[in-house]
Amino acid sequence: MKTIRLPLSLFLVSVLLFFPIRILQVISLLYLAALGLSFAYSRFMAGALVVHRHDLLLRAHRFDPIQIVLTIENRSPLPVPGVSLVDTIGPLFSREPGKFVLRLRPWEKKRVSYTIESQHRGEYSVGPASLLGSDPLGFFPWRRSCGEVERLIVYPEVLPLRLPLSSGLPAGNVRSQDRRYEDLTRYRSLREYVPGDDARKISWKVSARMGSLHTMEYVPFLFAPVMILVNMNSEDYPFRFRSLWVERAAVMAASLVMHFYSLGQEIGLIASASMTNEGVLPVAQISSAPGHAAAILEMLARMDVSGGSGDFTRLLFGSGVNIPVRTHIKVVTPVLTEAQHVFLREVKQKGNAVELFLLGGNALAPHESLTHEFPLFVVSEYGSELIDL
Repeated sequence: MKTIRLPLSLFLVSVLLFFPIRILQVISLLYLAALGLSFAYSRFMAGALVVHRHDLLLRAHRFDPIQIVLTIENRSPLPVPGVSLVDTIGPLFSREPGKFVLRLRPWEKKRVSYTIESQHRGEYSVGPASLLGSDPLGFFPWRRSCGEVERLIVYPEVLPLRLPLSSGLPAGNVRSQDRRYEDLTRYRSLREYVPGDDARKISWKVSARMGSLHTMEYVPFLFAPVMILVNMNSEDYPFRFRSLWVERAAVMAASLVMHFYSLGQEIGLIASASMTNEGVLPVAQISSAPGHAAAILEMLARMDVSGGSGDFTRLLFGSGVNIPVRTHIKVVTPVLTEAQHVFLREVKQKGNAVELFLLGGNALAPHESLTHEFPLFVVSEYGSELIDL
């Protein structure tokens, strides 16, 4: 079109200037005027259309549908007979591609949306969107990129767990029937004094008002926090299906996080990997603060497992994480080496409960003796639940 339009325009200009035939001059003048107006309209509308994203940061779990919402605005007094809006989704999957053809009245806003999903955990970018338009006569098509980019963090898949209670205390803040473990921050009720009650728990104001001694009762709790230790060193996994097993480790860790979070327990995480684009070791202190579980899931989503960060067991005491006595340590790993086995035995001797979650259906064969030292589970490759008992 451009190759035809330029010679034709030069010819009509020469007709207008050098051929004094009125009908030809009128036709040339009308064509050149239409050409000029089309050029001005095209350039004006390319700058008058604006695209906004509803969210600049989205979080979702693997396989969850994610809605992307865009708003296109015509900031001019002129109508737009047709414009195409195309969004960029990269490696993400969409059953309804983010492509729209729209007509806009003067000053009109329109909202469009489509749904995507991710089959892998990670950090992704959605956008920028592109606008493709033209003048009404189609002389001057234009294309413009809208700079806003939406950041998408996809958490690992979380599957249900049924963990049997192993020997010792269950993990987290656990209710107890033993009044010696009453938590003074968890008030329950008042009752009449019984000989042998701790005098420090007597409510003297209530006793004075009631005319007899009354004792304050608190909810007994035992404190046993959870630390999840994840081996994300790809070299430690079998070469066959290595990437699948490493991702399975992330799923196992995420499922453990949400399992204990749903019980209201304190959790922490250490992984032998690095954060994408940061090169920092993924470490989360033991806590039950609001949003702590989501922060751990985000760490698991953004972990880069292309390399390793050394032996994962040594990170337990070399990462700077405070590990209280009687911490329950959940180890997600393939088959242990002899050195890792010895190290975990030392961890257990320091008063921490250690449980192993081994990946691979044949994980038990080389280390059947582990069952005599640590509670052990095998992570299944198939099914909607992770644990084979």
